[in-house]
Amino acid sequence: MKKIGFRHIVIVALVIVFVVSFSISLLNRKHRRIFCFPVIGSDAVVTEVRYLPKEPVQGDVAMYVDELLLGPETQRARPLFTAGTKNEFCFTRGKTLYVGLSQEALYEIPEATKVLDGIAFFEQNIKRNFRGIKSVELFIDKKYVEIEQKNTSKSVDKKELL
Repeated sequence: MKKIGFRHIVIVALVIVFVVSFSISLLNRKHRRIFCFPVIGSDAVVTEVRYLPKEPVQGDVAMYVDELLLGPETQRARPLFTAGTKNEFCFTRGKTLYVGLSQEALYEIPEATKVLDGIAFFEQNIKRNFRGIKSVELFIDKKYVEIEQKNTSKSVDKKELL
């Protein structure tokens, strides 16, 4: 009979550990999400990358909205809404996202973004991270908020450029 050497045992153990750790990492995959927040005292925008769970209990979009309402991790960035703003409901129908925020979103304080700017950033963040969502219907304190859409056509007439 052939003796199994110590080196063989170590190599087999390392291979087993590698295979197990690789398979666990595949099971715990996370989604890479991008968050944009305005900078305090500037027109610049801070972009943060966060890794969110792949299949959260409340759903991908609702978890993203919750994270967005928590505000930035960067100290020089401004939150989109006043602290304490809560997500009351969040669901999609077709290509439309319906989101209800608590009344705290209406309060304007110096530390947070102005309400209209916060709404614009909110919509921009959602559309950037979820390509299937084409429009966002926002409700604050159970009242519909009408968001003015700028007419941004991608086709540009050559005469406009001259």
